[in-house]
Amino acid sequence: SVVKIIKFASDISAEKAKKVELESLLNAINRSQAVIEFDVQGNILTANTNFLDTMGYQLNEINGRHHSMFISKEYSNSLDYKKFWKKLGEGEFDSGQYKRMGKNGREVWIQASYNPIFDAKGRTVKVVKFATDITEDVIRNSDYSSQIKAIDKSQAVIEFDLKGKILTANDNFLQTLGYTLDEIKGLHHSM
Repeated sequence: SVVKIIKFASDISAEKAKKVELESLLNAINRSQAVIEFDVQGNILTANTNFLDTMGYQLNEINGRHHSMFISKEYSNSLDYKKFWKKLGEGEFDSGQYKRMGKNGREVWIQASYNPIFDAKGRTVKVVKFATDITEDVIRNSDYSSQIKAIDKSQAVIEFDLKGKILTANDNFLQTLGYTLDEIKGLHHSM
């Protein structure tokens, strides 16, 4: 005969809520960022749609291949590139603006971070890259820079602060008026 019944229960609602929150966070990142995952040697494990669209590939075209498919041959053979992957494998984070090659050699500029992912023992098990395509901005800034250089070569240009003090002048201006920059920098326009 049964004398008593004991019921063991745990409240898992907090754990479930935390899991839902983490899934929502990952979904938000995947909606807004180009994401690709690598093993510690740099072999591609997976990539999201944003990454694939940015680079012009389908997942089956890159899965299992090495990160070096996105960079120049010269850089892939360099000591700097080997050090880059060694550092990531050792758990060091890296971020910056990177020039990459998309499908058919198309130049792609990204603002990205390479993030080592660790197991419970603190060993790097993979690297996740979060990236944003900045190609249009880089091209536009390069165009602006080229225009400014062209103006600087063909025109005499001087720059003032809001009070009329000279900040800088280009060589055309200095040669035309016979000054060096040191002679006029900081002086007022009225000179």
